[in-house]
Amino acid sequence: MLSRHRLPLPYRAGLAAAWLLPPVLLLLALLYGGLTPSGFDLRLGLLFGLMCAPALYIWREGVDVLPGGLVARVFWPRYLPYERLDAWYFDGRADRRVLTIWSLSGTKALECRAGHLTNFPALLAALKANIRCRRWPA
Repeated sequence: MLSRHRLPLPYRAGLAAAWLLPPVLLLLALLYGGLTPSGFDLRLGLLFGLMCAPALYIWREGVDVLPGGLVARVFWPRYLPYERLDAWYFDGRADRRVLTIWSLSGTKALECRAGHLTNFPALLAALKANIRCRRWPA
């Protein structure tokens, strides 16, 4: 892995904590109400697992730069090889600051904001080295 780009740590930790707060409060309420370990049902454990899944996803969300392509964990995890990517464009206006990458079929393969990724210049350097830059948005 050449580089990993994630949401900066304070924001990522805050979002994960916000997603974990409801299951923790529910568990504390159940324990305060008299739930014993013998009363802990498998269905309740499944509920807690489902409630904690978004926190785990937010913790891993981002873009990984590999020698052969990108691993984008934005919405759905997917591998984007450089051979299947056509162009990229970074709209650097202060109100936008959005990176867009297009596939060979002309569809958007990835779109993300620069402020949502750590070490954004390293990601742009990897894109410059492997994919052509589109100078004007399509």
